[in-house]
Amino acid sequence: MMNPLTEEAHRRLIETARKKEAASLYFPDASVLHVYSGIVQKENVWISGDRIAYVGPDEPLISEKTEIYHLKENQVMVPAYIEPHAHPFLLYNPLTLGTYLTEKGTMISVNDNSFASGHLNEEQMRAFVEELDQTGRHTWLWWAYFEEHRPATRALEKWLDHPYVMQGGELSHWLPFKLGSPDLYEKLFAVRYSGKRMESHLPGSSVTTLNLFASAGVSADHESMTARDVINRLNLGYYTAIRYSSIRPDLPEIMCGLAEQPGFDLSKLMFTNDGASLPFLNRATHASMIKLAMKSGISAPDAYRMATLNPAVYYRMDDTIGSISPGRIADINIIERLDDPEPTSVLFEGKWLVRDGEKVAKPASFAFEPYFNQANLAHLPDECPIHETTSTGLELQNSVITRPYNFDPNSALAENECYLTYLCRTTGAHLSTRIKNFSHSLCALASTYCASGDILIIGRDRKAMAHAYQTIRNGFQGITAQFDESGAFSINLDLLGVMSKKSINALSSEAEQFIEHMKKNGFAFDDPFFCLFFLTELHLPFIRLTSKGIIEIKSNEIIAPTINS
Repeated sequence: MMNPLTEEAHRRLIETARKKEAASLYFPDASVLHVYSGIVQKENVWISGDRIAYVGPDEPLISEKTEIYHLKENQVMVPAYIEPHAHPFLLYNPLTLGTYLTEKGTMISVNDNSFASGHLNEEQMRAFVEELDQTGRHTWLWWAYFEEHRPATRALEKWLDHPYVMQGGELSHWLPFKLGSPDLYEKLFAVRYSGKRMESHLPGSSVTTLNLFASAGVSADHESMTARDVINRLNLGYYTAIRYSSIRPDLPEIMCGLAEQPGFDLSKLMFTNDGASLPFLNRATHASMIKLAMKSGISAPDAYRMATLNPAVYYRMDDTIGSISPGRIADINIIERLDDPEPTSVLFEGKWLVRDGEKVAKPASFAFEPYFNQANLAHLPDECPIHETTSTGLELQNSVITRPYNFDPNSALAENECYLTYLCRTTGAHLSTRIKNFSHSLCALASTYCASGDILIIGRDRKAMAHAYQTIRNGFQGITAQFDESGAFSINLDLLGVMSKKSINALSSEAEQFIEHMKKNGFAFDDPFFCLFFLTELHLPFIRLTSKGIIEIKSNEIIAPTINS
C-alpha cells in the first residue's frame, strides 16, 4: 500500500517513542482534534521521519536536528483530508491536481484510472503511477476501472493486485449487469475476491436496483442527490460520498436534510467534489465542504471525520492515515480555528509543503511526454464533413443530459441550435447533426476535449467551423472558439488534447474566461466543460456520440450511424 514502512524506519519510530532516538519534529502543547473521540485536546506531538511517533503529555528526546514548532493560540492540528473519488484528467493533470489538493489540505486521493488505461498499456500504467508517486507532492491511490469487455478480466485482476489500487470501479456502464452480463459477473467476482472495495455509479436508482448491486459486492456509491437517496444507500450497507461539484452541488441541501434526522449515524459518509471542473474546483476543496457541512448543522467533529477518518476506515487504511495517532503517516493540517478548516500550514509525510501560509517546497516536475503526448490525427479526413447526415439532433436538458429531437436538415437553424460534427480520431468515422441549447451566436468551436478523445466541431457558421477543424488538423489540441460578439478564445491542452501542464490557478483563469464567453453567447447551463466532455461518455442518459453513431443509452441501440471516410 501507500508509503510502505521499512524495517529501519519502523525501528527508528519505536526508538523515538522510547526516547532512545531524537524526534525529527516536535509540536509542544498543540491543540489536536482527535477524530476517534471528537475531542480537541492539548498534546505534545512527536514526529519521526514521515510518521507520528507519539501523541500525549510527555516530551521527546531532542537533539540539534529536532525542529520545534509552536502552534499559535487557537490554532488546531487536524488530520490530512482525503478525497475518496477523484477524476484527475479534466483540463488539469494528476500532478497539478494532486499538488493543488495537497496545498489545500487534501493530501490523499483515490483516482479514476479509466482515461489513462485507455492510452497506456499495463506496463506503462504501472510505471506512470509509480513515477508520479515519487514526486512527493501528494498520495495518489487508484481505481481499477472496468466495464463490459474492458479490460479483460485477467488484466483487471493484475491491476487490482497493485498496492496503489484501492477499489474496483466506479462501475458506470452498469446496464449490461442488470441485463445479466456474464462478463460483468466475472469481473465483479474478481474485485470481490481481491478483497478491494467496489464503487458504483447509480444515479436515481431504486431500492431494488441498489439491492442488486449490493448483492454483487458494491460497497459505495457517490450519486445521491437527496437526503433520502443517502438514507436508502446507508440502509443497504453502502458507504456514501456526498458531492459538491459544478453540476451536482448537492452537499449543503443533503447535509441540512440529514442534520434534521435525530441520532443519525454519519460514520459511513464522505465528501467528494467528484472531479469538479475549473474554476468551480476552487470552491470545492475539502476545507470548503467541511465548512458547508458545519453551516448545515453538522457538528465539527462529524464534519471533519467525513473528510478524514471515514474514508480512511472505508478503504481500510485507518491504521496508516485518517487521524493524528501514533504510527500514522505525518500528514497534518494546521488550521487557525476549528470553524475554519482551510489550512495555513501543511505537513506532508513529515515535511513542510506549506508553512505559515507560504509554500516552502520547490515545484515538482514530471515528464508526461512518454505517457501522454500528441494525439494521432492521421485518420481524420482532410476536410470537415459539415452537412447533416441525420435528422436526429441532441437537445441539452442541462450541462450533461441530452435527449433526441427531430429536425429538418433543409431548414434554417433555430435560434438555440448549432450544427454539430463528431469525428472519431482513430477511424475517421463521422456524423453531422444539430445540437440545441449550446449557443445562439457561436460561429465555431473545435474541441479535442471529450471523454473519448475524439473531435467535436460545433457552430452556426459552416465556413468558420471548417476553419476551426483545420486548426485541429494542423496540430492544435484543446478548445478553440470563434464567437460572434466576443471574438476568439482558445485553451491549449497539450496532453492528449484533454489535459494541460499549466497550474490549477492559471487554468482556472482561462476556464473562467471561456465560461463567460459561452454564457454570453447563449450556453444555457452552468458548465460547458462537462458538456463537451460528456457528449461522448456512455454512462449518462439519454443519447451520446460514439464511433458507431448516436447511441440510445438505455436500449444500447444506434439511432443514427456514423459514415466511414
